[in-house]
Amino acid sequence: MNRFRPNIVVDGWDEPHREDEVREVTIGSTRLAYTKLAIRCAVTTVEQTTGERTGPEPLRTLGDYRRGRQKGVAFGSKFSVLQNGTVTVGDELRVESWGESEL
Repeated sequence: MNRFRPNIVVDGWDEPHREDEVREVTIGSTRLAYTKLAIRCAVTTVEQTTGERTGPEPLRTLGDYRRGRQKGVAFGSKFSVLQNGTVTVGDELRVESWGESEL
């Protein structure tokens, strides 16, 4: 998980990569809107505690099924703030609208 440096992690969805289809969410008192897929760089191949490159994983495996119209390997999504607020660990994420995946 630390290789991907997430700001928010969602747990409990039945299907993987569901965040690809989320368009607007509310977390705590904050409202967010989908901006784009998160294209991953080589930092995901570096052991964070030592700074050593560990090889092509996890990008190689993700590249087998997470390449689409965008250039690069997608994992996660980027969101912009529509309404400032507070987000706290354990807050419920409410999906306000869904769309289609860009992959």
